[in-house]
Amino acid sequence: MRLGVILLILTVIFFSGISISDAQQQGSDALVIREMAALDKAFKTTIDAIVFNKPEIIAPAYEEVHKIREEVETRLKSGQQITLSKNQNQFKRFVRLDNQFHRETEILVNASKKKNMITVQQQMQKMLKLCIKCHSVFRK
Repeated sequence: MRLGVILLILTVIFFSGISISDAQQQGSDALVIREMAALDKAFKTTIDAIVFNKPEIIAPAYEEVHKIREEVETRLKSGQQITLSKNQNQFKRFVRLDNQFHRETEILVNASKKKNMITVQQQMQKMLKLCIKCHSVFRK
């Protein structure tokens, strides 16, 4: 399991690269980028939580992610478009992957509240696989 955590950490570091400031510079039309930046920050906090056995820091780390997701959902329900950096024609697939990812995030947050670090580690691995899957199709 420790090897899995180490690989997870290295992969997150490799695949990260979106900073909060980069996302803010994109303007109000970049909700997806803002969400990815918030996820990047939450992932790094989750890795710290796993390494230092501090599950109590996980749930607060995902509050910004949930807030931005609500913005995305509100925007979509109002008929506004969300622009993807690649493969806009597969937007429905993006939504399915995003929904699946957020279901896994809820499991992670609930496990952290119960201090179940084994499930937290398993969820991080599932979530990372979903990140890689989505990025391989939708990230430039």
